[in-house]
Amino acid sequence: MRNIDITSLILQMLSLDILFKDYNNIDLMQELQHQDKNYFERIIKQNEEIINLLKERGDNDGRNSNWKNDWSNR
Repeated sequence: MRNIDITSLILQMLSLDILFKDYNNIDLMQELQHQDKNYFERIIKQNEEIINLLKERGDNDGRNSNWKNDWSNR
């Protein structure tokens, strides 16, 4: 009977260790998802700003010029 109690205790300790490792992995994955969301939002915002600047530049020229042509003429 004592062997069963010791074995049970060891198995419970191993289970607890696995549980803690899994908990740490979940925290890590949540933090990575949070960072990804922030980076993607930042990239999208910067892209929108670039597009707006390019549109404003086209409007300031008084025509809808192709920005590639503008750069190739320099």
